Amino acid sequence: MGLTKWRSILSGLPITSNRGFVGWSSVSLIEFDNHLGLFDTGTEGSREIIIKSLQTMNISTMDIEFIILSHLHFDHFINVELFPRAKIYTTEQELNYALSKEPEEHNDFNYVKSSINFFKNSFIIVDYETQIYGGKIIHLPGHTKGSLGFETENCIFAGDALKYFIEAKTGQTTYAYYNKELADNSIKKILLKNKIIVPGHDPAFKFENDSIISLYDASVEIYKRRDSFVNITIKDI
Repeated sequence: MGLTKWRSILSGLPITSNRGFVGWSSVSLIEFDNHLGLFDTGTEGSREIIIKSLQTMNISTMDIEFIILSHLHFDHFINVELFPRAKIYTTEQELNYALSKEPEEHNDFNYVKSSINFFKNSFIIVDYETQIYGGKIIHLPGHTKGSLGFETENCIFAGDALKYFIEAKTGQTTYAYYNKELADNSIKKILLKNKIIVPGHDPAFKFENDSIISLYDASVEIYKRRDSFVNITIKDI
């Protein structure tokens, strides 16, 4: 049995706006014993760049055999339809939660329930601690009720259980829809593994002498029509 390999297709970007959450999340390519898959699929505005990034590696959307979803928010789930041959993995807890009325009770409106309903019979329900594709599904609740991670020999794909560098520095979530205490505990669980971390909305990183070392350069250019009356202001938060 071979070693699980991975590379970043898209690094997450920690960007929001007064018009709402942008949703530029991490998308990672996973390779195990000649099987190709993804951890998360990004938001709808990322479709073209995901396809082009795969093409630069001579990989087509038909080559993707599996997708592991950290959770079913739109910015991680919505592009599954680009990969018609892929087995799509989620947990029963996350699927049931996403389709219930409970998220709205937590002010969580990030599930596109019509799309989840469309694909729900295509999902493969996986239990926590299950070994697949050279790694293990781990339970990381808090951001949502059924959030999961994927742990390999040297890496943890955390999804939004650990979204940003700052959450690794502080050991606390910046926000959690479902339960902050559970989210903080999930971050601590991730950090205790002492592995490379792929967060939901920042580039992959590792700790070195208590400092965070980013493993990928990430940048974004924003284009505005010069004849527009729109003003764009960039603020650090």
